[in-house]
Amino acid sequence: MKSQFIQDLQAPADPDRFLAMTQVYQRAASVPLPKPSGPGLHLSDMPINRGMQAVVGAMRKHGDSEQALRATMMRMMHMDEIFEARDHFGDYIRPGMDDEGSIEVADVLMKAVAVARILPLGEGACFDLADVLVHAQRFDAADNPAAPSDSSRAEV
Repeated sequence: MKSQFIQDLQAPADPDRFLAMTQVYQRAASVPLPKPSGPGLHLSDMPINRGMQAVVGAMRKHGDSEQALRATMMRMMHMDEIFEARDHFGDYIRPGMDDEGSIEVADVLMKAVAVARILPLGEGACFDLADVLVHAQRFDAADNPAAPSDSSRAEV
């Protein structure tokens, strides 16, 4: 039987809240942390730490549960799996408009990441990529019942 902590990590997140938190993460990741003052342990000033610190702050300020926070952070920590498998997701991930290697990611794909299955993998975990795609298609169909897949996109 899985512990409650592990169940929390694998639990789905609210799709709209997750999408909002990915935007909080993205904005914060590019803003340097303030210089540490005084002795003690301090986060290294790197994008993942900046982004996750902002997400934790935003979720706690909003009053989100610790379970929701753990589920959101777990999914954010594993989003690189989605970007590494971009060919699997067709037009939900495409090159950005600039020349700096950015990508555009459909909002429906980010919402799918919020609810897709997370599978145990050795000592860690990974997304069920087929499940992510099924959910992306479901969100896309709900958002655009008569239109081809061209959801709103966020540039990363």
